[in-house]
Amino acid sequence: MMNLEEAGAPPDQPLALPYRLRWRPRGERPGAHPARGEGGDGTFRGLLPLIARPDPRRIDLRASLRDPFEAIHVRNFAPRRAMTVAVLADVSASMAFDGVREATAELAATLAASAVAGGDAFTLLAADAGTRDDIDLPATRRRGLAQEVRARLLEAPFTGRSAGGLVEAALRLPQRRCLVFLVSDFLLPAADLGALLDALWRHDVVPVVLRDSRAEGDLPAFGLIETRDAETGARRLVLMRPALRERWRAQARERIAALDALFAGRGLGAFHLSDRFDADALVDFLARR
Repeated sequence: MMNLEEAGAPPDQPLALPYRLRWRPRGERPGAHPARGEGGDGTFRGLLPLIARPDPRRIDLRASLRDPFEAIHVRNFAPRRAMTVAVLADVSASMAFDGVREATAELAATLAASAVAGGDAFTLLAADAGTRDDIDLPATRRRGLAQEVRARLLEAPFTGRSAGGLVEAALRLPQRRCLVFLVSDFLLPAADLGALLDALWRHDVVPVVLRDSRAEGDLPAFGLIETRDAETGARRLVLMRPALRERWRAQARERIAALDALFAGRGLGAFHLSDRFDADALVDFLARR
């Protein structure tokens, strides 16, 4: 797990958050994560006989001289490696709902800062009805990445009427296993979501469910309210009353429960981001996963 940066960041630079992998990455680039195999660097694991690990460069002279049986010992290390953190973002029109776009941008910028601080690469992939090359960023570790990620998500148009391009965007992820934050309001058919999760089978996926309390029934009990379809822009006046508000809330609860059940069936736990990005809540979630 990486250390949380508690000070020293500029006001517009997100703090780096700690995250922990449930798997051991492969690769050659040194990093912060315990990796598979053995190596000459990383965490000291113990001593082995030279015959078990024939690497004269790692001979421990002191341990070898102390051995009454005159065996030669070599140091054995558990390597630590870097990997790639990815944000796969739904940028369809429903994600432009008040506050949702800003929460998405802040989340992605924070994850970019966290990856770079820990020596990992970061990539941003976005889609609505198709992939969005104007938003995508290839895997990189360069400085200033967090600000660029935030700007791309805040300035790009979110106008697509579906998120069908997410499957194609998922196929653009690196072949080697990544930690993928799948960011969406998940207002898409269950079959489409299933196809998307199938496309992400090789990766460690963290679904991030963007929610808005008003859309889930945080509304007055009585009165006229104007509703707008986030995908089509169609507007409609609705006379809100207690029975309708409760039905609205019940449908929202059922949708969220169905999402959680679908994720759980694939061994995934979702992070629910409601109204605004809360870094402390994300830290707690990542520590428990």
